[in-house]
Amino acid sequence: MKERIGLYNHIPFCQKKCHYCDFLTFVDMEDKMDEYIDYLVKEMALYHGRYQLDTIYFGGGTPSYLAAEQMAKIMESISKHFEILPDCEISIEMNPESVTKEKVETYLKYGFNRFSMGVQSFDNATLRMMGRLHDRQKVYEKVALLKELGVEKLGIDLMFGNPKQDMAVLKHDIELAMQLPINHISYYSLMIKENTPFQRWVLTGQMRVLDDEIERKMYHYIQSELAKHGFHQYEISNFAKGEVESRHNKKYWQLENYLGLGLGASSNIDLVRFVNHRRFADYYGMIDQGKFPIQISERLSVEDREKEYIMLNLRLLEGFAFQAINQRFQINFLEKYQDVLTKHKKLGLIDYDHERIWFTEKGLDMGNQFYLDII
Repeated sequence: MKERIGLYNHIPFCQKKCHYCDFLTFVDMEDKMDEYIDYLVKEMALYHGRYQLDTIYFGGGTPSYLAAEQMAKIMESISKHFEILPDCEISIEMNPESVTKEKVETYLKYGFNRFSMGVQSFDNATLRMMGRLHDRQKVYEKVALLKELGVEKLGIDLMFGNPKQDMAVLKHDIELAMQLPINHISYYSLMIKENTPFQRWVLTGQMRVLDDEIERKMYHYIQSELAKHGFHQYEISNFAKGEVESRHNKKYWQLENYLGLGLGASSNIDLVRFVNHRRFADYYGMIDQGKFPIQISERLSVEDREKEYIMLNLRLLEGFAFQAINQRFQINFLEKYQDVLTKHKKLGLIDYDHERIWFTEKGLDMGNQFYLDII
């Protein structure tokens, strides 16, 4: 019987690179897209007939930057080389400026049922500082288009902690977001990444990073306000209204198997974690030889996987069940980690009952010490 897994497809193209972004993405390469898709399809063929798919995810980059016919070619190839299960969750990341009626109709034709739009903020000054190509009005227009075409599961990504974003801007962002017909929000804290314009501006004093106290105040405000509007928090950065949690992303946090295709894509299959080549020439060259384009492959010990399971699952607000970890790793979790659990329950970072463990609100803010003690 074929194994049931999730499939991630990396689309490494953008119209413009944002000032905070360090993802594996490229701009001004429209003439290379067809070639890349040809090789993505060839990579799929290397896995022909192996897997059933219960989630498919398109990330990047900007997957919605692809033309409608390019996305159609990818989906037809997935259907050819994998078994797409009837209840498969098919998700795509989009940026407002690249969403068109033709593209959305193509997505719906091929079974896409979960849409996530990168909004980041509704404040135009903040958007310009971040290097985004859209403005507030463009978001409204594209959300209206998506709903008009029948999209039901629609989420947006927002970011907080930007230098131009004080509490007033944050509050206005949430106020405007709550007026949209959306049912999922991913709300991320700004991280200053290496080799980005943001890092250069911080190092040269052109930009100041918000202090931790203000950043935490913003996070707690987000949690409180979204809850008031019916969004339940199910992961550190993710909030859903109704049954629209991201099944694909939960695979990452629950350490389930997934296959990553495309340049630099990561995979997790049982005890093996592997990553594709990050250079086009290397990625193409391996596929031309009929080989999997893997650059790094690592077999983890069962003990390492156990620690990883604990850390990733505690990103989820519900934590994890003792029965699940005990069965998977053949341990008695409460006995093995008794000293760590006792210490951190006294500190107010974790809580647990006879069935499961989870982070407290304080633990979500200060969980690093718990992780260090577990390791």
